[in-house]
Amino acid sequence: MKKVIIVVSVAILCIVIGVGVSYLLFASDRIEDKQEEQLPVPELSEGLGGESDAAQENKDNEQNEIKWEEITKDGVNEELLLQNIDIDILNQIGSELQTLVKEAYEEERANPEILITEGWARVLKYERFQKVLDMGTPAMKPLYLIIYKSPNRGEYEYLCAYALYKISGYDFDWATTDEFIEKFNKQVLKEQQ
Repeated sequence: MKKVIIVVSVAILCIVIGVGVSYLLFASDRIEDKQEEQLPVPELSEGLGGESDAAQENKDNEQNEIKWEEITKDGVNEELLLQNIDIDILNQIGSELQTLVKEAYEEERANPEILITEGWARVLKYERFQKVLDMGTPAMKPLYLIIYKSPNRGEYEYLCAYALYKISGYDFDWATTDEFIEKFNKQVLKEQQ
């Protein structure tokens, strides 16, 4: 009986160690792959000369209400969206969140166990993410633009979607950035009625 318990214990220990080593190797590969990836901030310098009138109006609005004329039942009016973007806020958001993702990858590379002990969602508590949330409604359209125009669907875009979700105050379930955009648009259209 003692031999059976020892054999079972050793087998379980080997499985646990194997899973842990596999996870750490996978996490290291993921981090190395992502290190070279350039996170997108849409190129908007053409046709935009800094802060638009609509962006300034959003800042000045005491109630911080935001109107989403860019989102219609026929889709997104990209030209109007681009006109209503505050370039300075867009650049600040891009800088904060890209740096946050880079720092998270560096942190994971130095300490891969952090993915197991704290998970990736730990970055939602970091100061850089909070800075984006603290921008409030003026950050909403730049965040939307980043998600909408990005060809990627990684951590950077997810952070943008989560920030937009928190700032908007909307309450719906979503798991991916594509699902977020779809439900966000539906919520905006519902409010426009």
